[in-house]
Amino acid sequence: MVRHPGSVAAPAALVSSLSYLGPTVTGSLVGAATTGAVGWYRGHPDTFDTIAAPVMRAWHRRWIGAYRGRRWSDLMAVCELTKTHPRTLRTMVPRVLRVRSWSASVDTVRVKLIPGQSHRAFTNNLDEIASTLGAERVALEASKPGEVVLIVQRDEPFTYTIPAPDMPDTVDEVDLSALYMGEDELGRTWTEPLLGSHTIGAGGTGSGKNSLVAIKLREVMPLIREGLVRPWVADPKLLEWITLKPMLDGRYASEPQECADLVGEFVANMERKQKRMQRNKLRSAPVSQEYPLDWLILDEIGSMLAYRPEHAHQMVADCSLITSLGRSTHDVLECLVQEPSKDVLPIRDLIPRRVCLRVTSERHPDMVLGEGAREKGAIADKIPDDGTTAGIGYRVAPRSGAPKRVRAAYTSDDGLAELVNAVKAPGLRIVA
Repeated sequence: MVRHPGSVAAPAALVSSLSYLGPTVTGSLVGAATTGAVGWYRGHPDTFDTIAAPVMRAWHRRWIGAYRGRRWSDLMAVCELTKTHPRTLRTMVPRVLRVRSWSASVDTVRVKLIPGQSHRAFTNNLDEIASTLGAERVALEASKPGEVVLIVQRDEPFTYTIPAPDMPDTVDEVDLSALYMGEDELGRTWTEPLLGSHTIGAGGTGSGKNSLVAIKLREVMPLIREGLVRPWVADPKLLEWITLKPMLDGRYASEPQECADLVGEFVANMERKQKRMQRNKLRSAPVSQEYPLDWLILDEIGSMLAYRPEHAHQMVADCSLITSLGRSTHDVLECLVQEPSKDVLPIRDLIPRRVCLRVTSERHPDMVLGEGAREKGAIADKIPDDGTTAGIGYRVAPRSGAPKRVRAAYTSDDGLAELVNAVKAPGLRIVA
Protein backbone atom coordinates (compact mmCIF):
# COMPACT_ATOMS: atom_id res chain seq x y z
CA MET A 1 0.00 0.00 0.00
CA VAL A 2 2.86 2.38 0.76
CA ARG A 3 4.83 1.64 -2.41
CA HIS A 4 1.90 1.41 -4.85
CA PRO A 5 -1.12 3.15 -3.28
CA GLY A 6 -2.93 3.67 -6.59
CA SER A 7 -2.70 0.04 -7.60
CA VAL A 8 -4.14 -1.00 -4.23
CA ALA A 9 -6.74 1.74 -3.90
CA ALA A 10 -8.34 1.25 -7.34
CA PRO A 11 -9.39 -2.40 -6.90
CA ALA A 12 -10.28 -1.72 -3.24
CA ALA A 13 -12.59 1.09 -4.32
CA LEU A 14 -14.19 -1.16 -6.94
CA VAL A 15 -14.85 -3.94 -4.40
CA SER A 16 -16.21 -1.44 -1.86
CA SER A 17 -18.52 0.07 -4.46
CA LEU A 18 -19.86 -3.35 -5.41
CA SER A 19 -20.46 -4.17 -1.75
CA TYR A 20 -22.12 -0.91 -0.67
CA LEU A 21 -23.64 0.51 -3.86
CA GLY A 22 -24.40 -2.64 -5.83
CA PRO A 23 -23.47 -3.69 -9.35
CA THR A 24 -25.88 -1.30 -11.10
CA VAL A 25 -24.50 1.87 -9.56
CA THR A 26 -20.92 0.59 -9.80
CA GLY A 27 -21.39 -0.27 -13.47
CA SER A 28 -22.82 3.18 -14.10
CA LEU A 29 -19.83 4.86 -12.42
CA VAL A 30 -17.34 2.74 -14.36
CA GLY A 31 -19.22 3.43 -17.60
CA ALA A 32 -19.25 7.16 -16.90
CA ALA A 33 -15.53 7.15 -16.16
CA THR A 34 -14.83 5.21 -19.35
CA THR A 35 -17.03 7.54 -21.39
CA GLY A 36 -15.27 10.54 -19.88
CA ALA A 37 -11.85 9.11 -20.72
CA VAL A 38 -12.89 8.36 -24.30
CA GLY A 39 -14.39 11.83 -24.63
CA TRP A 40 -11.18 13.37 -23.28
CA TYR A 41 -9.10 11.35 -25.77
CA ARG A 42 -11.31 12.32 -28.71
CA GLY A 43 -11.80 15.94 -27.71
CA HIS A 44 -8.31 16.87 -26.51
CA PRO A 45 -5.86 14.15 -27.63
CA ASP A 46 -2.79 16.28 -26.91
CA THR A 47 -3.57 16.73 -23.21
CA PHE A 48 -4.72 13.10 -22.95
CA ASP A 49 -1.43 11.88 -24.40
CA THR A 50 0.50 14.17 -22.05
CA ILE A 51 -1.34 13.47 -18.79
CA ALA A 52 -3.41 10.28 -18.86
CA ALA A 53 -1.82 8.02 -21.47
CA PRO A 54 1.62 7.78 -19.78
CA VAL A 55 -0.01 6.79 -16.48
CA MET A 56 -2.19 4.14 -18.12
CA ARG A 57 0.69 2.70 -20.16
CA ALA A 58 2.99 2.61 -17.14
CA TRP A 59 0.39 0.83 -15.01
CA HIS A 60 -0.31 -1.75 -17.71
CA ARG A 61 3.35 -2.49 -18.37
CA ARG A 62 4.25 -2.51 -14.67
CA TRP A 63 1.58 -4.97 -13.54
CA ILE A 64 0.66 -6.94 -16.66
CA GLY A 65 3.94 -6.79 -18.59
CA ALA A 66 7.42 -8.13 -17.93
CA TYR A 67 8.25 -5.98 -14.90
CA ARG A 68 6.15 -7.88 -12.32
CA GLY A 69 6.71 -10.81 -10.00
CA ARG A 70 7.83 -14.12 -11.46
CA ARG A 71 8.33 -12.78 -15.00
CA TRP A 72 10.78 -10.15 -13.76
CA SER A 73 12.55 -12.68 -11.49
CA ASP A 74 12.90 -15.10 -14.39
CA LEU A 75 14.26 -12.30 -16.61
CA MET A 76 16.89 -11.38 -14.02
CA ALA A 77 17.83 -15.04 -13.52
CA VAL A 78 18.18 -15.74 -17.25
CA CYS A 79 20.43 -12.68 -17.61
CA GLU A 80 22.49 -13.78 -14.56
CA LEU A 81 21.61 -10.67 -12.55
CA THR A 82 20.46 -12.48 -9.40
CA LYS A 83 22.63 -13.53 -6.45
CA THR A 84 22.36 -16.09 -3.66
CA HIS A 85 22.85 -14.72 -0.15
CA PRO A 86 25.87 -16.56 1.32
CA ARG A 87 24.32 -16.99 4.77
CA THR A 88 20.58 -17.40 4.24
CA LEU A 89 20.89 -18.94 0.74
CA ARG A 90 18.00 -16.71 -0.31
CA THR A 91 17.92 -15.69 -3.98
CA MET A 92 18.21 -11.90 -4.23
CA VAL A 93 16.59 -10.21 -7.24
CA PRO A 94 16.97 -6.55 -8.35
CA ARG A 95 13.65 -4.88 -7.57
CA VAL A 96 11.59 -2.68 -9.89
CA LEU A 97 10.86 0.61 -8.11
CA ARG A 98 9.01 2.55 -10.78
CA VAL A 99 7.97 2.29 -14.42
CA ARG A 100 7.24 5.28 -16.61
CA SER A 101 6.04 5.22 -20.21
CA TRP A 102 6.31 8.73 -21.59
CA SER A 103 5.72 7.43 -25.10
CA ALA A 104 4.24 4.30 -26.62
CA SER A 105 7.73 3.28 -27.80
CA VAL A 106 9.85 3.85 -24.71
CA ASP A 107 9.70 2.77 -21.05
CA THR A 108 11.97 3.96 -18.26
CA VAL A 109 12.35 1.37 -15.50
CA ARG A 110 13.97 2.39 -12.19
CA VAL A 111 15.62 -0.65 -10.59
CA LYS A 112 17.00 -1.15 -7.07
CA LEU A 113 20.28 -3.04 -7.19
CA ILE A 114 20.91 -5.92 -4.80
CA PRO A 115 23.77 -5.64 -2.27
CA GLY A 116 27.16 -6.21 -3.85
CA GLN A 117 25.95 -5.34 -7.35
CA SER A 118 27.01 -2.39 -9.51
CA HIS A 119 25.53 -0.88 -12.65
CA ARG A 120 28.22 -2.64 -14.69
CA ALA A 121 26.38 -5.91 -14.17
CA PHE A 122 23.49 -4.45 -16.17
CA THR A 123 25.76 -2.73 -18.69
CA ASN A 124 27.30 -6.07 -19.64
CA ASN A 125 23.89 -7.67 -20.20
CA LEU A 126 21.93 -5.02 -22.10
CA ASP A 127 21.71 -7.06 -25.30
CA GLU A 128 20.41 -10.09 -23.36
CA ILE A 129 17.83 -7.96 -21.53
CA ALA A 130 16.63 -6.44 -24.81
CA SER A 131 16.33 -9.84 -26.44
CA THR A 132 14.39 -11.29 -23.50
CA LEU A 133 12.02 -8.31 -23.38
CA GLY A 134 11.53 -8.38 -27.14
CA ALA A 135 12.79 -4.79 -27.34
CA GLU A 136 14.86 -3.16 -30.05
CA ARG A 137 17.25 -1.56 -27.59
CA VAL A 138 17.88 -1.21 -23.86
CA ALA A 139 20.07 1.63 -22.61
CA LEU A 140 21.34 2.25 -19.10
CA GLU A 141 21.30 5.49 -17.16
CA ALA A 142 23.04 5.79 -13.80
CA SER A 143 20.73 7.03 -11.07
CA LYS A 144 21.41 7.67 -7.40
CA PRO A 145 23.67 5.17 -5.57
CA GLY A 146 22.23 1.68 -5.52
CA GLU A 147 19.83 2.31 -8.42
CA VAL A 148 19.89 2.25 -12.22
CA VAL A 149 17.37 3.30 -14.85
CA LEU A 150 16.75 1.07 -17.85
CA ILE A 151 15.53 2.85 -20.99
CA VAL A 152 13.63 0.20 -22.94
CA GLN A 153 12.98 1.05 -26.59
CA ARG A 154 10.23 -1.29 -27.75
CA ASP A 155 10.20 -0.01 -31.31
CA GLU A 156 11.39 2.98 -33.31
CA PRO A 157 9.98 6.10 -31.60
CA PHE A 158 10.61 8.31 -34.62
CA THR A 159 8.22 7.08 -37.28
CA TYR A 160 7.62 10.61 -38.55
CA THR A 161 9.67 13.53 -39.79
CA ILE A 162 9.92 16.47 -37.40
CA PRO A 163 9.34 19.68 -39.37
CA ALA A 164 11.43 22.73 -38.65
CA PRO A 165 9.36 25.25 -36.64
CA ASP A 166 8.78 28.81 -37.75
CA MET A 167 11.76 31.07 -37.30
CA PRO A 168 11.63 33.52 -34.37
CA ASP A 169 10.85 37.11 -35.25
CA THR A 170 12.91 39.05 -32.72
CA VAL A 171 16.25 38.80 -30.95
CA ASP A 172 14.53 38.50 -27.57
CA GLU A 173 12.94 35.20 -28.62
CA VAL A 174 16.32 33.50 -29.08
CA ASP A 175 18.14 31.74 -26.24
CA LEU A 176 21.68 30.95 -27.38
CA SER A 177 22.14 28.55 -24.48
CA ALA A 178 19.22 26.32 -25.54
CA LEU A 179 18.41 26.28 -29.26
CA TYR A 180 15.63 23.99 -30.42
CA MET A 181 16.99 20.96 -32.29
CA GLY A 182 14.15 18.42 -32.40
CA GLU A 183 12.87 15.74 -30.00
CA ASP A 184 14.30 12.98 -27.86
CA GLU A 185 13.04 9.42 -27.58
CA LEU A 186 10.66 10.34 -24.74
CA GLY A 187 8.92 13.00 -26.82
CA ARG A 188 10.60 15.89 -25.01
CA THR A 189 12.14 18.92 -26.68
CA TRP A 190 15.82 18.52 -27.53
CA THR A 191 17.92 21.66 -27.19
CA GLU A 192 21.63 22.41 -27.59
CA PRO A 193 23.70 25.51 -26.78
CA LEU A 194 25.44 27.53 -29.45
CA LEU A 195 27.08 30.02 -27.09
CA GLY A 196 30.19 28.82 -25.26
CA SER A 197 30.51 25.33 -26.71
CA HIS A 198 31.89 23.54 -29.76
CA THR A 199 30.14 20.64 -31.50
CA ILE A 200 30.85 17.52 -33.55
CA GLY A 201 28.13 16.02 -35.72
CA ALA A 202 29.14 12.58 -36.97
CA GLY A 203 27.24 10.39 -39.40
CA GLY A 204 27.51 8.45 -42.63
CA THR A 205 26.32 9.58 -46.04
CA GLY A 206 22.62 10.40 -45.97
CA SER A 207 22.38 10.34 -42.16
CA GLY A 208 21.13 13.94 -41.96
CA LYS A 209 24.17 15.76 -40.56
CA ASN A 210 23.19 19.00 -42.27
CA SER A 211 19.97 19.06 -40.27
CA LEU A 212 22.05 19.61 -37.12
CA VAL A 213 23.31 22.91 -38.50
CA ALA A 214 20.32 24.01 -40.57
CA ILE A 215 17.89 24.00 -37.65
CA LYS A 216 20.30 26.12 -35.57
CA LEU A 217 20.68 28.62 -38.39
CA ARG A 218 16.91 29.07 -38.55
CA GLU A 219 16.66 29.38 -34.77
CA VAL A 220 19.18 32.27 -34.66
CA MET A 221 17.88 34.08 -37.75
CA PRO A 222 17.10 37.38 -35.96
CA LEU A 223 20.64 37.48 -34.54
CA ILE A 224 22.17 36.80 -37.96
CA ARG A 225 20.01 39.57 -39.38
CA GLU A 226 21.22 42.02 -36.73
CA GLY A 227 24.88 41.00 -37.03
CA LEU A 228 25.00 39.44 -33.55
CA VAL A 229 25.69 35.94 -34.93
CA ARG A 230 27.96 35.58 -37.96
CA PRO A 231 28.18 32.17 -39.64
CA TRP A 232 31.38 31.24 -41.52
CA VAL A 233 30.92 28.22 -43.82
CA ALA A 234 33.51 25.91 -45.39
CA ASP A 235 31.66 23.82 -47.97
CA PRO A 236 34.11 21.46 -49.73
CA LYS A 237 31.24 19.56 -51.42
CA LEU A 238 30.30 22.86 -53.15
CA LEU A 239 26.58 22.07 -53.06
CA GLU A 240 25.36 21.62 -49.49
CA TRP A 241 25.47 25.24 -48.30
CA ILE A 242 25.68 27.27 -51.50
CA THR A 243 22.14 28.54 -50.78
CA LEU A 244 23.52 30.48 -47.80
CA LYS A 245 26.18 32.34 -49.74
CA PRO A 246 24.15 35.55 -50.31
CA MET A 247 23.75 36.11 -46.56
CA LEU A 248 27.33 35.27 -45.54
CA ASP A 249 28.96 38.45 -46.90
CA GLY A 250 32.12 36.71 -48.08
CA ARG A 251 32.36 34.24 -45.19
CA TYR A 252 31.98 31.26 -47.52
CA ALA A 253 34.57 28.98 -49.12
CA SER A 254 34.44 25.79 -51.16
CA GLU A 255 37.85 25.18 -52.80
CA PRO A 256 40.53 23.56 -50.57
CA GLN A 257 42.81 26.60 -50.46
CA GLU A 258 39.83 28.92 -49.90
CA CYS A 259 38.66 26.77 -46.96
CA ALA A 260 42.11 26.91 -45.38
CA ASP A 261 42.22 30.68 -45.86
CA LEU A 262 38.73 31.05 -44.37
CA VAL A 263 39.76 29.21 -41.21
CA GLY A 264 42.86 31.41 -40.99
CA GLU A 265 40.72 34.56 -41.34
CA PHE A 266 38.42 33.26 -38.61
CA VAL A 267 41.38 32.86 -36.23
CA ALA A 268 42.67 36.33 -37.13
CA ASN A 269 39.23 37.79 -36.39
CA MET A 270 39.19 35.97 -33.03
CA GLU A 271 42.60 37.40 -32.15
CA ARG A 272 41.40 40.92 -32.99
CA LYS A 273 38.50 40.48 -30.58
CA GLN A 274 40.91 39.22 -27.92
CA LYS A 275 43.07 42.32 -28.28
CA ARG A 276 39.99 44.55 -28.20
CA MET A 277 38.85 42.93 -24.96
CA GLN A 278 42.36 43.25 -23.54
CA ARG A 279 42.44 46.98 -24.29
CA ASN A 280 39.05 47.37 -22.63
CA LYS A 281 40.19 45.23 -19.67
CA LEU A 282 37.37 42.69 -20.16
CA ARG A 283 37.56 39.01 -19.29
CA SER A 284 34.13 38.38 -20.82
CA ALA A 285 31.45 40.34 -22.63
CA PRO A 286 27.87 39.69 -23.71
CA VAL A 287 27.12 39.04 -27.37
CA SER A 288 26.85 42.44 -29.04
CA GLN A 289 27.64 44.31 -32.24
CA GLU A 290 31.17 44.86 -30.93
CA TYR A 291 31.61 41.27 -29.78
CA PRO A 292 29.42 39.12 -32.04
CA LEU A 293 29.24 35.35 -31.92
CA ASP A 294 31.33 34.04 -34.82
CA TRP A 295 30.31 30.51 -35.79
CA LEU A 296 32.66 28.47 -38.00
CA ILE A 297 30.88 25.56 -39.76
CA LEU A 298 33.23 22.99 -41.30
CA ASP A 299 31.27 20.57 -43.45
CA GLU A 300 33.03 17.25 -44.18
CA ILE A 301 36.03 18.30 -42.13
CA GLY A 302 37.73 14.99 -42.91
CA SER A 303 38.19 16.10 -46.52
CA MET A 304 40.14 19.11 -45.26
CA LEU A 305 42.18 17.60 -42.41
CA ALA A 306 42.84 14.01 -43.46
CA TYR A 307 42.50 13.96 -47.22
CA ARG A 308 44.27 17.24 -48.03
CA PRO A 309 47.67 16.94 -46.31
CA GLU A 310 48.96 20.14 -47.87
CA HIS A 311 46.44 22.13 -45.78
CA ALA A 312 45.97 19.82 -42.80
CA HIS A 313 48.79 20.99 -40.52
CA GLN A 314 47.80 24.66 -40.46
CA MET A 315 44.08 23.92 -40.24
CA VAL A 316 44.58 21.56 -37.28
CA ALA A 317 46.60 24.27 -35.54
CA ASP A 318 43.94 26.92 -36.27
CA CYS A 319 41.06 24.70 -35.12
CA SER A 320 42.95 23.84 -31.95
CA LEU A 321 43.29 27.55 -31.20
CA ILE A 322 39.56 28.10 -31.75
CA THR A 323 38.52 25.26 -29.45
CA SER A 324 41.04 26.29 -26.77
CA LEU A 325 40.65 30.08 -26.80
CA GLY A 326 37.33 30.88 -28.43
CA ARG A 327 34.98 30.61 -25.46
CA SER A 328 35.52 34.09 -23.99
CA THR A 329 35.39 35.80 -27.39
CA HIS A 330 32.25 33.95 -28.58
CA ASP A 331 34.05 32.01 -31.30
CA VAL A 332 32.37 28.66 -31.92
CA LEU A 333 33.46 25.69 -34.03
CA GLU A 334 31.04 23.13 -35.47
CA CYS A 335 32.41 20.14 -37.38
CA LEU A 336 30.51 17.64 -39.52
CA VAL A 337 32.35 14.40 -40.24
CA GLN A 338 31.66 10.93 -41.63
CA GLU A 339 34.57 9.01 -40.08
CA PRO A 340 35.30 10.30 -36.55
CA SER A 341 38.62 8.57 -35.84
CA LYS A 342 41.60 10.51 -34.50
CA ASP A 343 43.40 10.07 -37.82
CA VAL A 344 40.61 11.97 -39.59
CA LEU A 345 39.67 14.37 -36.78
CA PRO A 346 42.71 14.92 -34.54
CA ILE A 347 41.00 17.74 -32.60
CA ARG A 348 38.13 15.46 -31.54
CA ASP A 349 38.92 15.51 -27.83
CA LEU A 350 38.93 19.33 -27.76
CA ILE A 351 35.24 19.48 -28.72
CA PRO A 352 32.81 18.85 -25.83
CA ARG A 353 29.41 18.58 -27.56
CA ARG A 354 28.81 15.52 -29.73
CA VAL A 355 25.94 14.04 -31.72
CA CYS A 356 26.28 10.66 -33.41
CA LEU A 357 23.84 9.91 -36.23
CA ARG A 358 23.82 6.70 -38.26
CA VAL A 359 27.39 5.44 -38.69
CA THR A 360 29.00 2.50 -40.46
CA SER A 361 31.14 0.98 -37.69
CA GLU A 362 30.33 -0.24 -34.18
CA ARG A 363 33.48 1.59 -33.01
CA HIS A 364 32.21 5.00 -34.08
CA PRO A 365 29.66 5.62 -31.25
CA ASP A 366 32.42 5.31 -28.64
CA MET A 367 34.70 7.56 -30.70
CA VAL A 368 32.06 10.28 -30.85
CA LEU A 369 30.13 9.98 -27.57
CA GLY A 370 32.83 8.59 -25.29
CA GLU A 371 34.07 5.23 -24.12
CA GLY A 372 31.30 2.79 -23.27
CA ALA A 373 28.55 4.75 -25.05
CA ARG A 374 27.63 1.83 -27.29
CA GLU A 375 27.48 -0.55 -24.33
CA LYS A 376 25.01 1.85 -22.71
CA GLY A 377 22.72 1.68 -25.73
CA ALA A 378 24.06 4.14 -28.33
CA ILE A 379 23.82 1.64 -31.20
CA ALA A 380 24.11 4.24 -33.95
CA ASP A 381 25.62 1.62 -36.27
CA LYS A 382 22.30 -0.30 -36.10
CA ILE A 383 20.15 2.57 -37.38
CA PRO A 384 18.73 1.37 -40.73
CA ASP A 385 20.01 3.04 -43.87
CA ASP A 386 16.68 3.11 -45.65
CA GLY A 387 16.16 6.81 -46.35
CA THR A 388 13.61 7.31 -43.56
CA THR A 389 16.03 7.63 -40.63
CA ALA A 390 17.83 10.86 -41.57
CA GLY A 391 18.40 13.00 -38.49
CA ILE A 392 18.05 10.09 -36.02
CA GLY A 393 21.00 9.52 -33.70
CA TYR A 394 22.31 9.77 -30.17
CA ARG A 395 23.64 12.39 -27.83
CA VAL A 396 24.94 12.07 -24.28
CA ALA A 397 22.89 13.67 -21.52
CA PRO A 398 25.15 16.27 -19.83
CA ARG A 399 24.41 15.24 -16.23
CA SER A 400 23.80 11.50 -16.34
CA GLY A 401 26.19 10.68 -19.18
CA ALA A 402 23.57 8.32 -20.64
CA PRO A 403 23.03 8.25 -24.41
CA LYS A 404 19.63 9.49 -25.54
CA ARG A 405 18.08 8.73 -28.92
CA VAL A 406 17.15 11.97 -30.68
CA ARG A 407 15.91 13.22 -34.01
CA ALA A 408 16.78 16.57 -35.53
CA ALA A 409 14.07 18.64 -37.16
CA TYR A 410 14.21 18.59 -40.95
CA THR A 411 14.97 21.77 -42.88
CA SER A 412 14.24 21.64 -46.59
CA ASP A 413 15.95 23.64 -49.32
CA ASP A 414 12.96 25.98 -49.23
CA GLY A 415 13.54 26.41 -45.49
CA LEU A 416 17.12 27.55 -46.12
CA ALA A 417 15.94 29.89 -48.88
CA GLU A 418 13.39 31.32 -46.45
CA LEU A 419 16.21 31.92 -43.96
CA VAL A 420 18.30 33.80 -46.53
CA ASN A 421 15.33 35.92 -47.59
CA ALA A 422 14.55 36.81 -43.97
CA VAL A 423 18.16 37.85 -43.32
CA LYS A 424 18.44 39.89 -46.51
CA ALA A 425 14.98 41.48 -46.23
CA PRO A 426 14.89 45.02 -47.59
CA GLY A 427 15.24 47.78 -45.04
CA LEU A 428 17.21 45.75 -42.51
CA ARG A 429 20.86 46.46 -41.84
CA ILE A 430 23.29 43.59 -42.41
CA VAL A 431 26.52 43.82 -40.41
CA ALA A 432 29.54 42.24 -42.12
